[in-house]
Amino acid sequence: MKQLAYLGHTALISFKARLAAMQIRHLFLVRGNASYVTCGAEAVLTPIFNELGIDVVEYKEFSSNPKIEEAQLGLAKFMGSQADCIVAVGGGSVMDMAKLIRYYAAEQGNRTTLLALPTTAGTGAEATHFAVVYIDGKKQSIEADDILPDMAFVYPPFTYGNNAYLTACTGFDALAQAIEAFWNKNATPESDEYALKAISYIHHQLPQCVHNSTNILRDELAIGAYWAGRAINITKTTAPHAFSYAFTSKCGYPHGHAVALIFPFFAELNLKNTEKEKVLRWILHIGNEISLQTYFLQYIRGIGLDYRGVGSCQLVDVLNEVNLQRLANNPVVVNRNTIQELCEFVNSL
Repeated sequence: MKQLAYLGHTALISFKARLAAMQIRHLFLVRGNASYVTCGAEAVLTPIFNELGIDVVEYKEFSSNPKIEEAQLGLAKFMGSQADCIVAVGGGSVMDMAKLIRYYAAEQGNRTTLLALPTTAGTGAEATHFAVVYIDGKKQSIEADDILPDMAFVYPPFTYGNNAYLTACTGFDALAQAIEAFWNKNATPESDEYALKAISYIHHQLPQCVHNSTNILRDELAIGAYWAGRAINITKTTAPHAFSYAFTSKCGYPHGHAVALIFPFFAELNLKNTEKEKVLRWILHIGNEISLQTYFLQYIRGIGLDYRGVGSCQLVDVLNEVNLQRLANNPVVVNRNTIQELCEFVNSL
């Protein structure tokens, strides 16, 4: 699985050049609803499509947590569009929907080129070969070569208008992905390289960006999110993501916020007294006088990702709906006692 990537302020120049080189005449655009306009994508992409004489069919009628029925509707619309390629412009849900449509179309013998332009700095979905879809209310992850976008165009200005809370949620998701890739059972020298690169772009920059955003900081977050995606594309995610999904589906937490609630507990459990703990402490400038659990608890609170309860649900029931696929990648075995300790930790937040 190989992908071409164009990162930074020249990404749109490359995007236009690629469309022209491929002689695209009909394009299927999977996009966010209001976000496509507010992030500035419409203002800069419409002139490109017009100049190249490209007919655009849009699909935007789907949930923030894509459902299988919505993916099937999108597939039907794509199959009837005569499109030469699919372009995804949006956050993680848009990326997932576009990847699902391409995947299901490929299963029917119609594999087309997929170009991804993220508008949030967080999910790294533009760089991964898996996509999330909700089937009968449960979050499922599909993994296949046909899900990886052929090209990623990371244009940071699309993220400049993101508010502080969205920045915190997506940014922490990217940071968690990078660190989870680093401690992962499936880690390789290549994934470690990508993970550490991502951490260097995100860790110190995220709190600054939440509280006193600058374009330079947002540029770094966007690049870091891409490298975090590259890292988990090799390793996949671990326990913080595995336990986070039900917080989103049952309790309404945005994905990155849900991951943040779980992360401090596993930072301590997975890294304590390991060589990688020493490396991470050195990179993050964390002294030995503070535990990793305390450090990351302070970190998530500092960017506004506090625990807000689980509504009418029982916390232990939420935690018991863990994603076993992602849990299998965790370096420490999780058992019933671990879940009870995690429950006590979350209750104490």
